[in-house]
Amino acid sequence: MPISSVPTSEASETSEALPCVELNHATWQEARARLAAACASRGHASRMAPLVRVLHHLLDEAMRQMHFEIFRRILATEVGLPAGESDGEIEALYRAELGEHGTRNLTHACRQAGWEIALRFPADATGTLCILELPFAPALELERHARLLNALGFALDVEVRGTASTLVLRESKGAQTAPPPRLLDPAASLAAIGEIGDQLGYGVIVFSPAGEVQAASPAMLARLRLDDRDDALAALPQAIPPAFFDDVVWGLALENEEGVFENYRIRLYVPGSVGLTILFNVSGFRAADGAIYSLWQVVAEASGEVQLAEGTILGEVRVHNITKNYVPQLVEQKAREAVRLGRTSLANEERPVAVLFCDIVGFTAWVERHGGSESVIETLNTILRRVAAPVKRYRGAIDKFMGDSLMALFDDPADAVRAALDMQSHAADINALRADSGRQALQLRIGIHWGEVVIGNVGTAERLDWTAIGDVVNTASRIEKGCTPGGILVSETLRETVEARQPGAFRFGKPFALRVKGKREALRVCAVQPQGLG
Repeated sequence: MPISSVPTSEASETSEALPCVELNHATWQEARARLAAACASRGHASRMAPLVRVLHHLLDEAMRQMHFEIFRRILATEVGLPAGESDGEIEALYRAELGEHGTRNLTHACRQAGWEIALRFPADATGTLCILELPFAPALELERHARLLNALGFALDVEVRGTASTLVLRESKGAQTAPPPRLLDPAASLAAIGEIGDQLGYGVIVFSPAGEVQAASPAMLARLRLDDRDDALAALPQAIPPAFFDDVVWGLALENEEGVFENYRIRLYVPGSVGLTILFNVSGFRAADGAIYSLWQVVAEASGEVQLAEGTILGEVRVHNITKNYVPQLVEQKAREAVRLGRTSLANEERPVAVLFCDIVGFTAWVERHGGSESVIETLNTILRRVAAPVKRYRGAIDKFMGDSLMALFDDPADAVRAALDMQSHAADINALRADSGRQALQLRIGIHWGEVVIGNVGTAERLDWTAIGDVVNTASRIEKGCTPGGILVSETLRETVEARQPGAFRFGKPFALRVKGKREALRVCAVQPQGLG
Protein backbone atom coordinates (compact mmCIF):
# COMPACT_ATOMS: atom_id res chain seq x y z
CA MET A 1 0.00 0.00 0.00
CA PRO A 2 1.67 3.26 -1.05
CA ILE A 3 1.78 6.28 1.21
CA SER A 4 0.27 9.13 -0.78
CA SER A 5 -0.83 12.72 -0.31
CA VAL A 6 -4.47 13.57 0.30
CA PRO A 7 -6.35 16.86 -0.16
CA THR A 8 -7.57 18.45 3.05
CA SER A 9 -11.08 18.97 1.62
CA GLU A 10 -11.95 15.31 2.29
CA ALA A 11 -11.41 15.87 5.99
CA SER A 12 -13.13 19.23 6.28
CA GLU A 13 -16.02 18.49 8.64
CA THR A 14 -14.74 16.76 11.74
CA SER A 15 -15.77 16.33 15.35
CA GLU A 16 -14.06 18.28 18.13
CA ALA A 17 -10.35 17.50 18.17
CA LEU A 18 -8.80 15.47 20.96
CA PRO A 19 -5.53 17.28 21.82
CA CYS A 20 -2.62 15.04 22.81
CA VAL A 21 0.68 16.12 24.33
CA GLU A 22 1.26 12.77 26.05
CA LEU A 23 -0.25 9.35 25.58
CA ASN A 24 -1.44 8.90 29.14
CA HIS A 25 -4.21 6.63 30.38
CA ALA A 26 -7.00 9.20 30.10
CA THR A 27 -5.99 10.35 26.61
CA TRP A 28 -5.81 6.81 25.28
CA GLN A 29 -9.12 5.77 26.82
CA GLU A 30 -10.82 8.78 25.19
CA ALA A 31 -9.16 8.07 21.83
CA ARG A 32 -10.19 4.43 22.03
CA ALA A 33 -13.80 5.35 22.88
CA ARG A 34 -14.00 7.75 19.93
CA LEU A 35 -12.55 5.15 17.58
CA ALA A 36 -15.10 2.60 18.82
CA ALA A 37 -17.94 5.03 18.13
CA ALA A 38 -16.58 5.82 14.65
CA CYS A 39 -16.20 2.12 13.80
CA ALA A 40 -19.70 1.33 15.04
CA SER A 41 -21.30 4.16 13.05
CA ARG A 42 -19.57 3.07 9.82
CA GLY A 43 -20.17 -0.66 10.16
CA HIS A 44 -16.57 -1.55 11.10
CA ALA A 45 -17.20 -2.88 14.61
CA SER A 46 -15.73 -6.29 13.68
CA ARG A 47 -12.45 -4.58 12.73
CA MET A 48 -12.23 -2.54 15.92
CA ALA A 49 -9.46 -4.60 17.59
CA PRO A 50 -6.84 -4.34 14.79
CA LEU A 51 -7.71 -0.68 14.16
CA VAL A 52 -7.17 0.03 17.88
CA ARG A 53 -3.73 -1.54 17.51
CA VAL A 54 -2.87 0.64 14.50
CA LEU A 55 -4.13 3.85 16.11
CA HIS A 56 -2.17 3.16 19.31
CA HIS A 57 1.02 2.58 17.31
CA LEU A 58 0.49 5.77 15.31
CA LEU A 59 -0.18 7.87 18.40
CA ASP A 60 2.68 6.30 20.33
CA GLU A 61 5.19 6.79 17.51
CA ALA A 62 3.99 10.32 16.80
CA MET A 63 4.21 11.22 20.50
CA ARG A 64 7.74 9.87 20.74
CA GLN A 65 8.80 11.89 17.69
CA MET A 66 7.16 15.07 18.99
CA HIS A 67 8.92 14.71 22.35
CA PHE A 68 12.23 14.01 20.62
CA GLU A 69 11.83 17.06 18.35
CA ILE A 70 10.97 19.35 21.26
CA PHE A 71 13.96 17.95 23.15
CA ARG A 72 16.20 18.69 20.16
CA ARG A 73 14.87 22.27 20.10
CA ILE A 74 15.57 22.69 23.84
CA LEU A 75 19.15 21.49 23.38
CA ALA A 76 19.70 23.89 20.49
CA THR A 77 18.07 27.04 21.93
CA GLU A 78 18.52 26.73 25.69
CA VAL A 79 21.54 24.49 26.18
CA GLY A 80 23.48 25.62 23.13
CA LEU A 81 24.23 22.15 21.80
CA PRO A 82 26.60 22.41 18.82
CA ALA A 83 24.87 22.19 15.45
CA GLY A 84 27.05 19.28 14.42
CA GLU A 85 25.87 17.03 17.25
CA SER A 86 24.78 13.68 15.82
CA ASP A 87 21.32 12.16 16.22
CA GLY A 88 22.94 9.29 18.10
CA GLU A 89 24.36 11.62 20.76
CA ILE A 90 21.03 13.48 21.03
CA GLU A 91 19.22 10.14 21.32
CA ALA A 92 21.47 9.17 24.24
CA LEU A 93 20.70 12.45 26.03
CA TYR A 94 17.00 11.98 25.25
CA ARG A 95 16.97 8.50 26.79
CA ALA A 96 18.73 9.88 29.88
CA GLU A 97 16.05 12.58 30.21
CA LEU A 98 13.28 9.98 29.98
CA GLY A 99 15.03 7.76 32.51
CA GLU A 100 15.38 10.58 35.05
CA HIS A 101 12.17 12.58 34.56
CA GLY A 102 9.90 10.53 32.31
CA THR A 103 7.90 12.65 29.85
CA ARG A 104 6.92 15.32 32.39
CA ASN A 105 9.41 18.00 31.30
CA LEU A 106 8.88 17.26 27.61
CA THR A 107 5.11 17.46 27.97
CA HIS A 108 5.46 20.84 29.69
CA ALA A 109 7.79 22.06 26.91
CA CYS A 110 5.29 20.95 24.25
CA ARG A 111 2.51 22.90 25.95
CA GLN A 112 4.69 26.01 26.22
CA ALA A 113 5.60 25.77 22.52
CA GLY A 114 1.98 25.19 21.49
CA TRP A 115 2.81 21.74 20.14
CA GLU A 116 0.17 19.04 20.25
CA ILE A 117 -1.13 16.16 18.20
CA ALA A 118 -4.81 16.67 17.31
CA LEU A 119 -6.89 13.54 16.79
CA ARG A 120 -10.13 14.02 14.89
CA PHE A 121 -12.96 11.77 13.77
CA PRO A 122 -15.11 13.02 10.85
CA ALA A 123 -18.67 13.93 11.72
CA ASP A 124 -19.87 13.47 8.13
CA ALA A 125 -20.29 10.25 6.14
CA THR A 126 -17.04 10.39 4.13
CA GLY A 127 -14.72 7.40 3.91
CA THR A 128 -12.31 8.96 6.42
CA LEU A 129 -12.23 7.17 9.77
CA CYS A 130 -9.82 9.38 11.69
CA ILE A 131 -7.24 12.14 11.19
CA LEU A 132 -4.01 12.91 13.04
CA GLU A 133 -2.69 16.45 12.73
CA LEU A 134 1.00 16.66 13.63
CA PRO A 135 3.09 19.80 14.29
CA PHE A 136 6.04 18.25 12.45
CA ALA A 137 6.85 16.29 9.29
CA PRO A 138 6.45 12.60 10.16
CA ALA A 139 9.43 10.27 10.34
CA LEU A 140 7.21 7.38 11.38
CA GLU A 141 7.41 3.76 10.30
CA LEU A 142 4.15 4.02 8.38
CA GLU A 143 4.85 1.11 6.06
CA ARG A 144 4.74 -1.31 9.00
CA HIS A 145 0.96 -0.80 9.07
CA ALA A 146 0.44 -1.10 5.33
CA ARG A 147 -0.22 -4.84 5.06
CA LEU A 148 -2.60 -4.92 8.01
CA LEU A 149 -4.57 -1.88 6.84
CA ASN A 150 -4.76 -3.23 3.31
CA ALA A 151 -6.14 -6.51 4.62
CA LEU A 152 -8.74 -4.58 6.63
CA GLY A 153 -9.77 -2.50 3.61
CA PHE A 154 -8.15 0.74 4.80
CA ALA A 155 -5.35 3.02 3.64
CA LEU A 156 -3.16 5.59 5.38
CA ASP A 157 -2.48 8.85 3.51
CA VAL A 158 -0.03 11.60 4.38
CA GLU A 159 -0.03 15.31 3.55
CA VAL A 160 3.01 17.43 4.51
CA ARG A 161 2.53 21.20 4.72
CA GLY A 162 5.80 22.88 5.60
CA THR A 163 6.69 21.85 9.14
CA ALA A 164 3.28 20.29 9.85
CA SER A 165 1.56 17.20 8.46
CA THR A 166 -1.69 15.27 8.44
CA LEU A 167 -2.25 11.50 8.57
CA VAL A 168 -5.61 10.31 7.26
CA LEU A 169 -6.90 6.80 7.96
CA ARG A 170 -9.58 6.12 5.35
CA GLU A 171 -11.56 3.32 3.81
CA SER A 172 -9.89 1.86 0.75
CA LYS A 173 -11.83 1.78 -2.51
CA GLY A 174 -10.07 -1.46 -3.48
CA ALA A 175 -11.11 -3.52 -0.48
CA GLN A 176 -12.03 -7.08 -1.40
CA THR A 177 -14.67 -9.27 0.19
CA ALA A 178 -13.29 -12.51 1.59
CA PRO A 179 -14.70 -15.70 0.00
CA PRO A 180 -16.87 -17.96 2.18
CA PRO A 181 -15.02 -20.62 4.20
CA ARG A 182 -14.62 -24.16 2.81
CA LEU A 183 -13.49 -27.55 4.08
CA LEU A 184 -10.20 -28.93 2.80
CA ASP A 185 -10.16 -32.51 1.56
CA PRO A 186 -7.37 -34.83 2.87
CA ALA A 187 -5.10 -34.20 -0.13
CA ALA A 188 -5.49 -30.43 0.13
CA SER A 189 -4.91 -30.59 3.89
CA LEU A 190 -1.63 -32.47 3.44
CA ALA A 191 -0.53 -30.06 0.73
CA ALA A 192 -1.33 -27.06 2.95
CA ILE A 193 0.54 -28.58 5.89
CA GLY A 194 3.53 -29.30 3.70
CA GLU A 195 3.57 -25.76 2.34
CA ILE A 196 3.35 -24.31 5.85
CA GLY A 197 6.22 -26.52 6.97
CA ASP A 198 8.36 -25.46 4.01
CA GLN A 199 7.63 -21.75 4.46
CA LEU A 200 8.32 -21.78 8.21
CA GLY A 201 11.29 -24.11 8.01
CA TYR A 202 9.91 -26.81 10.27
CA GLY A 203 12.44 -29.56 10.88
CA VAL A 204 11.77 -33.30 10.89
CA ILE A 205 13.71 -35.97 12.82
CA VAL A 206 12.93 -39.69 12.82
CA PHE A 207 14.18 -41.72 15.78
CA SER A 208 14.47 -45.49 16.15
CA PRO A 209 12.55 -47.13 19.05
CA ALA A 210 15.81 -47.02 21.02
CA GLY A 211 16.31 -43.30 20.33
CA GLU A 212 18.95 -43.30 17.58
CA VAL A 213 18.56 -40.68 14.86
CA GLN A 214 17.44 -42.49 11.71
CA ALA A 215 16.72 -39.55 9.44
CA ALA A 216 16.49 -35.74 9.49
CA SER A 217 15.28 -33.09 7.07
CA PRO A 218 17.63 -30.50 5.53
CA ALA A 219 15.58 -27.79 7.25
CA MET A 220 16.45 -29.25 10.66
CA LEU A 221 20.15 -29.24 9.89
CA ALA A 222 19.91 -25.70 8.54
CA ARG A 223 18.27 -24.50 11.77
CA LEU A 224 21.24 -25.83 13.73
CA ARG A 225 23.76 -24.29 11.28
CA LEU A 226 24.84 -27.77 10.14
CA ASP A 227 25.79 -28.49 6.54
CA ASP A 228 23.23 -30.28 4.40
CA ARG A 229 25.33 -33.45 4.16
CA ASP A 230 25.01 -36.97 5.51
CA ASP A 231 28.11 -36.59 7.68
CA ALA A 232 26.44 -33.64 9.43
CA LEU A 233 23.89 -36.08 10.83
CA ALA A 234 26.59 -37.37 13.15
CA ALA A 235 26.57 -34.01 14.99
CA LEU A 236 22.79 -33.95 15.39
CA PRO A 237 22.43 -36.46 18.28
CA GLN A 238 25.04 -34.56 20.32
CA ALA A 239 22.97 -31.38 19.97
CA ILE A 240 19.86 -32.99 21.50
CA PRO A 241 19.84 -32.97 25.34
CA PRO A 242 19.31 -36.29 27.18
CA ALA A 243 16.14 -34.85 28.72
CA PHE A 244 14.42 -35.09 25.33
CA PHE A 245 14.91 -38.85 25.16
CA ASP A 246 13.85 -39.31 28.79
CA ASP A 247 10.73 -37.15 28.44
CA VAL A 248 9.63 -37.90 24.86
CA VAL A 249 11.18 -40.96 23.19
CA TRP A 250 10.92 -43.14 26.32
CA GLY A 251 8.15 -41.12 27.94
CA LEU A 252 5.39 -39.21 26.15
CA ALA A 253 5.54 -41.38 23.01
CA LEU A 254 4.73 -44.45 25.15
CA GLU A 255 2.08 -42.96 27.43
CA ASN A 256 -0.91 -43.70 25.19
CA GLU A 257 -1.77 -46.31 22.60
CA GLU A 258 -1.59 -43.86 19.70
CA GLY A 259 1.89 -42.75 20.75
CA VAL A 260 1.03 -39.11 20.02
CA PHE A 261 2.79 -36.24 21.83
CA GLU A 262 2.33 -32.48 21.35
CA ASN A 263 3.81 -29.16 22.37
CA TYR A 264 6.96 -30.34 24.12
CA ARG A 265 9.58 -27.59 24.36
CA ILE A 266 13.30 -28.31 24.42
CA ARG A 267 16.32 -26.03 24.09
CA LEU A 268 19.20 -27.09 21.81
CA TYR A 269 22.64 -25.50 21.76
CA VAL A 270 23.81 -24.73 18.24
CA PRO A 271 26.93 -26.89 17.58
CA GLY A 272 30.12 -24.82 17.38
CA SER A 273 28.47 -21.61 18.65
CA VAL A 274 29.17 -19.69 21.85
CA GLY A 275 26.02 -19.65 23.95
CA LEU A 276 23.55 -19.62 21.03
CA THR A 277 20.47 -21.71 21.80
CA ILE A 278 17.24 -22.48 19.97
CA LEU A 279 14.03 -23.28 21.82
CA PHE A 280 11.94 -25.76 19.80
CA ASN A 281 8.35 -26.85 20.12
CA VAL A 282 8.20 -30.56 19.25
CA SER A 283 5.18 -32.69 18.32
CA GLY A 284 4.97 -36.14 16.76
CA PHE A 285 3.95 -39.79 17.11
CA ARG A 286 5.25 -43.33 17.48
CA ALA A 287 4.59 -45.40 14.33
CA ALA A 288 3.52 -49.05 14.25
CA ASP A 289 7.14 -50.18 13.82
CA GLY A 290 8.17 -48.16 16.92
CA ALA A 291 9.91 -45.35 15.04
CA ILE A 292 9.24 -41.84 16.40
CA TYR A 293 8.43 -39.15 13.84
CA SER A 294 8.94 -35.66 15.29
CA LEU A 295 8.21 -32.17 13.92
CA TRP A 296 10.44 -29.37 15.25
CA GLN A 297 9.19 -25.77 15.25
CA VAL A 298 11.44 -22.89 16.31
CA VAL A 299 9.98 -20.86 19.18
CA ALA A 300 12.90 -18.51 19.84
CA GLU A 301 16.64 -18.10 19.36
CA ALA A 302 18.69 -16.53 22.14
CA SER A 303 22.25 -15.81 23.21
CA GLY A 304 22.95 -15.91 26.93
CA GLU A 305 20.18 -16.06 29.51
CA VAL A 306 16.71 -16.95 28.24
CA GLN A 307 13.38 -16.85 30.05
CA LEU A 308 11.14 -19.27 28.12
CA ALA A 309 10.86 -22.58 29.95
CA GLU A 310 11.30 -26.11 28.65
CA GLY A 311 8.93 -29.05 29.09
CA THR A 312 5.34 -29.65 28.08
CA ILE A 313 2.89 -26.81 27.49
CA LEU A 314 0.54 -28.64 29.85
CA GLY A 315 3.19 -28.41 32.54
CA GLU A 316 3.51 -24.68 31.94
CA VAL A 317 -0.26 -24.31 32.16
CA ARG A 318 -0.19 -26.06 35.52
CA VAL A 319 2.57 -23.74 36.73
CA HIS A 320 0.57 -20.75 35.46
CA ASN A 321 -2.53 -21.95 37.28
CA ILE A 322 -0.50 -22.05 40.50
CA THR A 323 1.22 -18.68 40.06
CA LYS A 324 -1.58 -16.62 38.49
CA ASN A 325 -3.17 -15.86 41.86
CA TYR A 326 0.13 -14.38 43.03
CA VAL A 327 0.27 -11.89 40.14
CA PRO A 328 -1.40 -8.55 41.02
CA GLN A 329 -4.64 -7.87 39.12
CA LEU A 330 -3.33 -4.55 37.84
CA VAL A 331 -0.23 -6.18 36.36
CA GLU A 332 -2.21 -8.91 34.59
CA GLN A 333 -4.74 -6.42 33.18
CA LYS A 334 -2.03 -4.12 31.89
CA ALA A 335 0.08 -6.98 30.54
CA ARG A 336 -2.84 -8.26 28.47
CA GLU A 337 -3.49 -4.75 27.18
CA ALA A 338 0.19 -4.30 26.32
CA VAL A 339 0.26 -7.57 24.36
CA ARG A 340 -2.88 -6.60 22.43
CA LEU A 341 -1.19 -3.32 21.47
CA GLY A 342 2.02 -5.06 20.40
CA ARG A 343 4.19 -3.99 23.36
CA THR A 344 6.70 -6.20 25.16
CA SER A 345 6.83 -4.40 28.51
CA LEU A 346 4.75 -2.28 30.87
CA ALA A 347 5.39 1.42 30.48
CA ASN A 348 5.33 3.87 33.38
CA GLU A 349 2.28 6.12 33.38
CA GLU A 350 0.97 9.13 35.26
CA ARG A 351 -2.77 9.45 35.75
CA PRO A 352 -5.40 10.44 38.31
CA VAL A 353 -6.76 7.58 40.40
CA ALA A 354 -8.62 7.05 43.63
CA VAL A 355 -6.33 5.19 46.06
CA LEU A 356 -8.15 3.15 48.70
CA PHE A 357 -6.53 1.62 51.78
CA CYS A 358 -8.47 -0.88 53.90
CA ASP A 359 -7.12 -2.29 57.17
CA ILE A 360 -8.46 -4.82 59.69
CA VAL A 361 -8.29 -2.92 62.98
CA GLY A 362 -6.19 -4.54 65.69
CA PHE A 363 -5.64 -7.77 63.78
CA THR A 364 -2.07 -8.21 65.03
CA ALA A 365 -3.18 -7.97 68.67
CA TRP A 366 -6.09 -10.33 67.93
CA VAL A 367 -3.65 -12.91 66.51
CA GLU A 368 -1.60 -12.79 69.71
CA ARG A 369 -4.72 -13.46 71.82
CA HIS A 370 -6.60 -15.93 69.60
CA GLY A 371 -3.94 -17.62 67.47
CA GLY A 372 -4.51 -20.91 69.28
CA SER A 373 -8.32 -20.93 69.12
CA GLU A 374 -8.89 -19.90 65.48
CA SER A 375 -7.10 -20.45 62.20
CA VAL A 376 -5.38 -17.12 61.62
CA ILE A 377 -4.96 -17.64 57.87
CA GLU A 378 -8.54 -18.84 57.42
CA THR A 379 -9.95 -15.89 59.35
CA LEU A 380 -7.78 -13.39 57.50
CA ASN A 381 -8.63 -14.84 54.09
CA THR A 382 -12.34 -14.92 54.87
CA ILE A 383 -12.31 -11.20 55.60
CA LEU A 384 -10.00 -10.22 52.74
CA ARG A 385 -12.03 -12.29 50.28
CA ARG A 386 -15.21 -10.42 51.22
CA VAL A 387 -13.34 -7.10 51.15
CA ALA A 388 -11.72 -7.74 47.76
CA ALA A 389 -14.98 -8.65 45.98
CA PRO A 390 -16.33 -5.06 45.93
CA VAL A 391 -13.09 -3.85 44.32
CA LYS A 392 -13.76 -6.02 41.28
CA ARG A 393 -17.51 -5.30 41.39
CA TYR A 394 -16.88 -1.57 41.11
CA ARG A 395 -14.20 -1.75 38.39
CA GLY A 396 -11.19 -1.30 40.63
CA ALA A 397 -7.92 -3.22 40.79
CA ILE A 398 -6.10 -4.52 43.86
CA ASP A 399 -2.58 -3.12 43.80
CA LYS A 400 -1.33 -5.24 46.68
CA PHE A 401 -2.16 -7.05 49.91
CA MET A 402 -0.04 -6.04 52.91
CA GLY A 403 -0.65 -8.51 55.69
CA ASP A 404 -4.07 -7.59 57.08
CA SER A 405 -4.65 -4.65 54.71
CA LEU A 406 -5.05 -3.98 51.00
CA MET A 407 -4.49 -1.14 48.58
CA ALA A 408 -6.79 -0.72 45.58
CA LEU A 409 -6.97 1.73 42.67
CA PHE A 410 -10.04 3.11 40.89
CA ASP A 411 -10.30 5.27 37.76
CA ASP A 412 -13.60 6.71 39.01
CA PRO A 413 -13.55 8.12 42.57
CA ALA A 414 -17.27 7.39 42.95
CA ASP A 415 -16.56 3.71 42.32
CA ALA A 416 -14.02 3.78 45.17
CA VAL A 417 -16.65 5.18 47.55
CA ARG A 418 -19.21 2.57 46.48
CA ALA A 419 -16.65 -0.19 46.97
CA ALA A 420 -15.80 1.13 50.46
CA LEU A 421 -19.47 1.18 51.48
CA ASP A 422 -19.86 -2.36 50.17
CA MET A 423 -16.78 -3.47 52.12
CA GLN A 424 -18.18 -2.12 55.38
CA SER A 425 -21.52 -3.78 54.65
CA HIS A 426 -19.76 -7.15 54.20
CA ALA A 427 -17.75 -6.55 57.37
CA ALA A 428 -20.98 -6.00 59.31
CA ASP A 429 -22.34 -9.32 57.99
CA ILE A 430 -19.15 -11.15 58.99
CA ASN A 431 -19.15 -9.64 62.47
CA ALA A 432 -22.81 -10.58 62.97
CA LEU A 433 -21.89 -14.20 62.28
CA ARG A 434 -18.85 -13.94 64.57
CA ALA A 435 -21.02 -12.50 67.35
CA ASP A 436 -23.47 -15.42 67.02
CA SER A 437 -20.59 -17.84 67.59
CA GLY A 438 -19.19 -15.82 70.51
CA ARG A 439 -16.16 -14.50 68.62
CA GLN A 440 -14.64 -11.03 68.75
CA ALA A 441 -15.67 -8.49 66.08
CA LEU A 442 -12.98 -7.46 63.58
CA GLN A 443 -13.71 -4.01 62.17
CA LEU A 444 -12.42 -2.32 59.02
CA ARG A 445 -10.87 1.11 58.67
CA ILE A 446 -10.95 2.64 55.14
CA GLY A 447 -9.27 5.76 53.76
CA ILE A 448 -9.51 7.13 50.19
CA HIS A 449 -7.72 9.96 48.37
CA TRP A 450 -7.85 11.18 44.76
CA GLY A 451 -5.09 12.65 42.60
CA GLU A 452 -2.22 12.11 40.18
CA VAL A 453 -0.02 9.07 40.81
CA VAL A 454 2.87 7.45 39.00
CA ILE A 455 2.20 3.80 38.20
CA GLY A 456 5.41 2.12 37.16
CA ASN A 457 8.13 -0.44 37.58
CA VAL A 458 9.74 -0.47 41.01
CA GLY A 459 12.52 -2.89 41.96
CA THR A 460 15.23 -4.75 40.10
CA ALA A 461 15.43 -7.08 37.12
CA GLU A 462 15.12 -10.04 39.51
CA ARG A 463 11.98 -8.75 41.26
CA LEU A 464 9.75 -5.99 39.93
CA ASP A 465 6.52 -4.48 41.23
CA TRP A 466 4.31 -2.47 38.87
CA THR A 467 2.67 -0.30 41.46
CA ALA A 468 1.37 3.18 42.25
CA ILE A 469 3.67 5.54 44.10
CA GLY A 470 3.62 9.19 45.07
CA ASP A 471 2.15 11.62 47.58
CA VAL A 472 -1.44 10.60 46.78
CA VAL A 473 -0.68 7.02 47.84
CA ASN A 474 1.04 8.13 51.04
CA THR A 475 -1.82 10.52 51.85
CA ALA A 476 -4.47 7.82 51.34
CA SER A 477 -2.57 5.59 53.76
CA ARG A 478 -2.39 8.38 56.35
CA ILE A 479 -6.14 9.05 55.99
CA GLU A 480 -6.90 5.37 56.61
CA LYS A 481 -4.78 5.44 59.77
CA GLY A 482 -6.83 8.42 61.01
CA CYS A 483 -10.19 6.75 60.37
CA THR A 484 -12.31 5.39 63.22
CA PRO A 485 -12.94 1.61 63.23
CA GLY A 486 -15.95 0.73 61.11
CA GLY A 487 -15.78 4.02 59.21
CA ILE A 488 -14.82 5.45 55.82
CA LEU A 489 -12.75 8.61 55.64
CA VAL A 490 -12.09 10.45 52.36
CA SER A 491 -10.11 13.54 51.45
CA GLU A 492 -11.82 16.83 50.69
CA THR A 493 -10.26 16.58 47.21
CA LEU A 494 -12.05 13.30 46.56
CA ARG A 495 -15.35 14.57 47.98
CA GLU A 496 -15.26 17.67 45.75
CA THR A 497 -14.46 15.57 42.68
CA VAL A 498 -17.30 13.13 43.34
CA GLU A 499 -19.79 15.91 44.10
CA ALA A 500 -18.87 17.72 40.88
CA ARG A 501 -19.42 14.59 38.81
CA GLN A 502 -22.35 12.99 40.67
CA PRO A 503 -24.05 15.55 42.93
CA GLY A 504 -25.97 14.02 45.81
CA ALA A 505 -24.89 10.43 45.09
CA PHE A 506 -23.47 10.03 48.61
CA ARG A 507 -23.93 11.50 52.06
CA PHE A 508 -20.71 13.06 53.29
CA GLY A 509 -20.12 14.23 56.84
CA LYS A 510 -18.91 17.66 57.85
CA PRO A 511 -15.30 18.32 56.77
CA PHE A 512 -12.68 18.54 59.51
CA ALA A 513 -8.91 18.86 59.83
CA LEU A 514 -6.83 15.73 60.32
CA ARG A 515 -3.25 15.93 61.53
CA VAL A 516 -1.15 13.21 59.92
CA LYS A 517 2.49 12.17 60.00
CA GLY A 518 4.67 13.69 57.31
CA LYS A 519 2.32 16.62 56.54
CA ARG A 520 3.09 20.12 57.74
CA GLU A 521 -0.53 21.25 57.32
CA ALA A 522 -3.62 19.37 58.42
CA LEU A 523 -5.60 17.44 55.80
CA ARG A 524 -9.21 18.33 55.10
CA VAL A 525 -11.22 15.11 55.30
CA CYS A 526 -14.79 13.95 55.84
CA ALA A 527 -16.61 10.71 56.64
CA VAL A 528 -18.95 8.85 54.30
CA GLN A 529 -22.33 7.87 55.72
CA PRO A 530 -23.47 4.27 55.03
CA GLN A 531 -26.93 5.55 53.98
CA GLY A 532 -25.28 6.99 50.86
CA LEU A 533 -25.06 3.60 49.17
CA GLY A 534 -27.70 3.52 46.44
